[in-house]
Amino acid sequence: MSSGAIVAKSKTVFGSLLKKEDYMSLIYKGSVAGVVGYLKQKPRYKAVFAEINEAGLHRAQAEALIEQNVFDSYMRICRFAAGDKKGIMSFYIKKLEAEQLIKAIIAVNSGGQERFFGNLPPYLMDKLSFDAEEAARAKTMRELLIVIEKTPYYKALYPVLSEDKPDMEAAALAVNCCYIKWAFSKLQSSVKGKARDRLKSFFLRKADLDNLLLCYRLRVNFSLEPEEIEKLLIPYHYRLNINEIDEALRAPDPVSELKKLFVNKKLAVNINRKDDCPELGAGAMNYRFFRHRLALSENETEALYSLMVLFETEAMNIYRIIEGVRYGLPPEEIEKYIII
Repeated sequence: MSSGAIVAKSKTVFGSLLKKEDYMSLIYKGSVAGVVGYLKQKPRYKAVFAEINEAGLHRAQAEALIEQNVFDSYMRICRFAAGDKKGIMSFYIKKLEAEQLIKAIIAVNSGGQERFFGNLPPYLMDKLSFDAEEAARAKTMRELLIVIEKTPYYKALYPVLSEDKPDMEAAALAVNCCYIKWAFSKLQSSVKGKARDRLKSFFLRKADLDNLLLCYRLRVNFSLEPEEIEKLLIPYHYRLNINEIDEALRAPDPVSELKKLFVNKKLAVNINRKDDCPELGAGAMNYRFFRHRLALSENETEALYSLMVLFETEAMNIYRIIEGVRYGLPPEEIEKYIII
């Protein structure tokens, strides 16, 4: 099948995403059941909620079903792929794999293995490069290291997880670096020219964003010193370099300087005011950026990557609406957290 098939399919599926009027209708629903009842009327959600009685549905169950729907949508579109589905086209599975491994590490560290096992998505069980059930059974870091011994994660994580008190941020950093290295390796072998450069910029752009969000979180919530923060940053950069981060962190008002970097590096919008949230501003910029990239794309991986960002944005919007109606927030307050 030609690579144009997945590009065309991705652009067609984009037309089925929820519109502003849908979100406005959802935020006026007074319950989780009301939100799910509305989603049942939409083609992309009709099947996933078909057998569900919305009156007895809990928030966590609704979110798990929406999360699975995103994954199922990805898998359906991948069937149209012309290239190797185990190569760069599997970027989303690798992303979820990295997230699950970080969750497993945190679970072992906190003794929450049962909770981790209960939250393991069943549709991922046979897609990961390590045994997810064995990871869930691990009670010590040593046992977890044995589970991932034959994966690229082992070499990166061994120095961190072998310590008496492993640093969770350092462990997450090691896993994220493995993901980027994997992506770059697959891009080098399967994509050429400008398409490869654009896709590489997507991963680097996300590294910039993740680094800034980490700086902001650690500075605002924990008041860590610049040296402590900088050693936890992903060592890959697009438009953002370590000197700019260092200057922002050492400024008299580091929070304001970090917000300026979000905007100046085109990673977020509308976060100059004191009460503006970088996560929301970054989400809005991502939505605009990848909607534009999808419209212009002629490469199957670029189109699918862009569409997955838009899928995840929609899912996050629904999660926030569900949380808002669950706690009885006024519709105008919930609207502030919707990205479109």
